[in-house]
Amino acid sequence: MVKLSSDNEVLKTLRTELMPYPGRLAGSARDMLALILAIVLAETLRVPSISLSAALLLLIQRERPGLMLKAGIQVLLGCALASAASLTWVQATDGTAAARFLGVLLGIFIAAFCMAGTTLPLFWTIFGFYGFVDLAFWDGHHSDDAGVRYCLYNIVSFALVLACGAAVEYIFGTRHPGVELQTEMKRRISALEEFYSAAATQDLKTHPQRLRLAQQKLLTLVHAGDFRLNELHDQLRDTSADRTSVPVGLQYRIGILSRVLQKSVAFGFAPPSDEERQIFQAIAEQCREMDVPRQEYPAPPVEIKRPALREVFFDLQQYASVSRTAEATQEQLKKPSSGPAHFQFFVPGVFETPDTVLYALKLTLSAITCYTLYNAFAWPGILTCVVTVLFTGLNTTGAMKQKQLYRFSGAFIGGTIGIFTVSVFFPNMDSITSFVVLLAPVMFLAGWVMRSPRIGYVGVQIAFAFSLTTLPGFGPSTEISPARDRLFGISLGIAVLWLIFDQLWPRRASDVLQKALIQIEKATQQLGRTSSGRTAEVDYLRALVSQELANVQQLESASLFDIGRHRKREMTRTRHIARQIEAAAADFYQTLELKLGSA
Repeated sequence: MVKLSSDNEVLKTLRTELMPYPGRLAGSARDMLALILAIVLAETLRVPSISLSAALLLLIQRERPGLMLKAGIQVLLGCALASAASLTWVQATDGTAAARFLGVLLGIFIAAFCMAGTTLPLFWTIFGFYGFVDLAFWDGHHSDDAGVRYCLYNIVSFALVLACGAAVEYIFGTRHPGVELQTEMKRRISALEEFYSAAATQDLKTHPQRLRLAQQKLLTLVHAGDFRLNELHDQLRDTSADRTSVPVGLQYRIGILSRVLQKSVAFGFAPPSDEERQIFQAIAEQCREMDVPRQEYPAPPVEIKRPALREVFFDLQQYASVSRTAEATQEQLKKPSSGPAHFQFFVPGVFETPDTVLYALKLTLSAITCYTLYNAFAWPGILTCVVTVLFTGLNTTGAMKQKQLYRFSGAFIGGTIGIFTVSVFFPNMDSITSFVVLLAPVMFLAGWVMRSPRIGYVGVQIAFAFSLTTLPGFGPSTEISPARDRLFGISLGIAVLWLIFDQLWPRRASDVLQKALIQIEKATQQLGRTSSGRTAEVDYLRALVSQELANVQQLESASLFDIGRHRKREMTRTRHIARQIEAAAADFYQTLELKLGSA
């Protein structure tokens, strides 16, 4: 019975993750079109290394063309810098085995430190990845000419994929993320109002139709999650032209709204008591008057006995309070600040604690252990063990295990599809047209999964594993060993990371959240000491709090994967600190409203 219940829970989660939501079909179709266009061009122009570049396109895929191009340029520059550094290192050290080992060691340590300590983590992740791949190519004792060509082809193949992806996004992508985000937020508030109004006025036993329809609409939005909202928020935040259009506390409000939707769905499955009907009516009134300015918010009409319902009532009050703060301060934020704006390379406080150095040491030790093992085994096919360390060696053990599960699952699914394709379809294919017809549904599947609220990384791995198996060169593949070797390599990388990150130097999500809480409280105190008006310091504090809030939901979700004897305690502590962070953020935004209002 326990196993059956667990299986049902997994199937329910997968169904929720793969549910359609607004923009998912169009986005997946754009991904498929860009990947097919890039692969066909690469085959035509005979550009190798396209399998890796195709997967990286999904890794950086965004809805807004400018943001997608910005992330793509980071990847391209990281690849170019890694190629230049590896070629320089090999030439300066004559390419000896000891020098290559030292080069991998230094390169991964620098990349790991900058991944955790700078504002360009994607750039440094790609630098570490391509730096290792380029240096590892020389382990095969290739000629200098072959090594140079290999590095240059990596750059050219990704440039080709990036050009195709950017062209497709500029033609078909979203151009007004602010309008779409506002519409989606109002849509969710309207669904909440409709649901609570129906629950307060309809008898579930005699007239369930209206309530069931309202609950179904709510359930659809819960299945969609906050993935799309956060995507649109990132577009506004990261695009310079829209920077002043980002309302105060928007990330905070998205988190509250997502949590309220998840809790509200459960209230439609049982008839409410008379007291709860009054609360439902009050919540519906809250949603109807969400945009009405208030100095004070009314208390609940009766005592709320159900904890989840009490949290919904006061969460919506917090949402409305921050919304009012956003409206009151948005005009102030559109004015130029009194201090100069400047780009920050290092994240705040990176040199104040040893956390970043410790993380870099752990990641480097894991990568070097895998590098030594795969050379000792003389098994080049499991090189992906080091890549697994670079992409899944995250700062907390829960987030690390979550991404490792997704990586292994995607590699297994994509590899299985690739092996089936090579074994069954390739012997009967004789044209590029048939190959495109076969490729399209797999890439669409990868793009669809990539846009899941939580398991998006599985889609990236499906595309990579399938491409690695079916696109080794410019002709039909006859080998299925790449899929097998990759699974072995991923398993080895996971085992090494588990030993070093989870057993020797564990770092739990609650520890990171505790530091985030302290940072937000310090930011509130510092904001209270600043002079009135908008200054560069106020802008910096606002950005700092937004950055901390962006990580809260991800860390809270990742704590579910922190398997072990400590799991129950860790989950309880994580939820408790997350609620404290939201309360501290509300204090910060209220202080910000007073500070800007006095300007």
